[in-house]
Amino acid sequence: MGWAGDAGCTPRPPIRPRPASERRVIIVLFLGLLLDLLAFTLLLPLLPGLLERHGREQDPLYGSWQRGVDWFASAIGMPAEKRYNSVLFGGLIGSAFSLLQFFSAPLTGAASDYLGRRPVMMLSLTGLAISYAVWATSRSFKAFLASRVIGGISKGNVNLSTAIVADLGSPPTRSQGMAVIGVAFSLAFTLGPMLGAFLSVEMVPWISLLFAISDMLFIFCFLPETLPQEKRASSVTLGFHTAAHLLSPLALLRFAAVTHSQDPPA
Repeated sequence: MGWAGDAGCTPRPPIRPRPASERRVIIVLFLGLLLDLLAFTLLLPLLPGLLERHGREQDPLYGSWQRGVDWFASAIGMPAEKRYNSVLFGGLIGSAFSLLQFFSAPLTGAASDYLGRRPVMMLSLTGLAISYAVWATSRSFKAFLASRVIGGISKGNVNLSTAIVADLGSPPTRSQGMAVIGVAFSLAFTLGPMLGAFLSVEMVPWISLLFAISDMLFIFCFLPETLPQEKRASSVTLGFHTAAHLLSPLALLRFAAVTHSQDPPA
């Protein structure tokens, strides 16, 4: 009997290396998500100044939004100073973007469960590229607002990235994939605002568009499909019904998105 048997130990089974295809998926997801988030974060340091410029242009739509912001600021007792007003205005636009993403992400995920991750990811990235193109080619407040709406609806690629990681075979690979997504967020939210602060307001939309198109082409060329046909949902309607259920306030309070499809404890 060997030393392992004498010591009462059971030899560990050999660790199976991760397939090269799974490592490739993680690398592609990281680079693609980094490009996407850099395009998104370039705007952040310039948003207050951009809104002030639209205010000087006497845009009617901007004036309507500004009156709503003034009412909200008065309701919450915020000091009536211009610098605070610009920050609040930008925060409300950012919140509207996130709200649209909140509603569209489950629907994007449901569509990918039926159609596959890759085609829905490409559709999402195309929508993001269109949003930056709208902003870059027209500098009015109406175009900027339209670009935020299109971008918020199309921002399902982050949700799809986590779904793609969940499709991977082994738990260590999935853990690494989730960690890599977090690293992409950290790098983008560190480097993006720094880069945006050095650029002019006129350059940022075009550079964001360049990042978005590069991301779209990169994902198209290198990201494989990770959801096999036999594991896809039988009906897209069923997926949409599930997504609508998970968005209901009662389901959110019950953490239905976490417990959905899990087996109950024995």
